[in-house]
Amino acid sequence: MKSMHWGIIASAALAVGLSIGCSTVDAQTRPPRHQHMVDRLHRVAIRFNTFAAVPNDPRGRVAYGTERGNVYVLEFENGYYRSIWSSPSMATRIQEVQFADLDGDGRYALIAYNTRGHLAIWNIDDFSVRWESPETQFNSIEALTTAQVDRDPQLEILFMSEGRLFIYDGKHFVEEWRSQQIFDATDIVVGDVDGDGEPDIILNTGFVLDAFARSLKWESLDEFGEILELADIDGDGKLELISGSVGATKVWDIDMRREKWE
Repeated sequence: MKSMHWGIIASAALAVGLSIGCSTVDAQTRPPRHQHMVDRLHRVAIRFNTFAAVPNDPRGRVAYGTERGNVYVLEFENGYYRSIWSSPSMATRIQEVQFADLDGDGRYALIAYNTRGHLAIWNIDDFSVRWESPETQFNSIEALTTAQVDRDPQLEILFMSEGRLFIYDGKHFVEEWRSQQIFDATDIVVGDVDGDGEPDIILNTGFVLDAFARSLKWESLDEFGEILELADIDGDGKLELISGSVGATKVWDIDMRREKWE
């Protein structure tokens, strides 16, 4: 989750950003003024849950969700972004928009969910519906990410709903697992944080799970923070957990089960 508080103002920021023109030439040869615009939109995608950019996309496609429940896809053409598609309304405010190559074929899927837990996934090339949750299946979705958490070729979709962690297959969209334990998390990251060569699932409420076994490895006495990221910041070959909240940042050594440099 990129932020917990920016969804409502994402459209306003987008409107300001899209008023500046850009070139259609390749990013490596794009003039600095035009490159600045592209970089600005990518910064918006990093900061706002409701805005996402297709990674390394020569067409420069981006998507954003609105308070009215629509998802718009824009494409870079003739120096400006233009709208090329909008979804049917999902009835309530879009809570998050993401792109992911779910089945490893190099083609990205567009993922969005709203404040009532309605989850939809579209093919980005023709905007056909790849999967859509029944409207009453989930009452809410608090966080979502995609990652490889088993040993099949496709990614899995991990999300929190009403305090429980769900894992869905990213190709057939069937439920693989749901937690019995209530975690009440609002952010999820996945990575090898203890150096055992296998991925871990980290929840911002202080829980670390073995991604393959789906078992609890560690529960911190303190919550990690509102926003989570992973990076090997000290070069030891292990990912550190960087957690943030309003006015504070923490760095965790999960393998040592403590804050780093404390």
